[in-house]
Amino acid sequence: MIWWGPDGIGATYTIDRYIEQHQRPFRQNLSNRTFNGHIAKLAEGNYGGFFGWPNLTLTPTGGYLGLPGNGLSTADMRVVDIYRRDGDKLRENWIFIDILHFLNMQGLDILGRQASMRPSRTL
Repeated sequence: MIWWGPDGIGATYTIDRYIEQHQRPFRQNLSNRTFNGHIAKLAEGNYGGFFGWPNLTLTPTGGYLGLPGNGLSTADMRVVDIYRRDGDKLRENWIFIDILHFLNMQGLDILGRQASMRPSRTL
């Protein structure tokens, strides 16, 4: 299986690497996970998936994506999760997480920082 994660997490090849690179850090550094449900579920042929807005609400406890956590404030994850199977095997899984929103909920406004770094233009 190939797991295609979002920027900041990356991709993995094999279930063992998926567990090591994504699942373990996710479970160890994000607590109080609340599943909010899916807005939509889809399936056609060998493909299936779902998305939620937000899909998860959780508490960053530190270490996830290299960020400190205070263990007090919660953050939402907006997730799109698409799968491809081949026979009875899961072959690929694409995960899209709105990382900008997740970081912003923790006080790190990436887009705001970018906007403040733009040089002013005078004509």
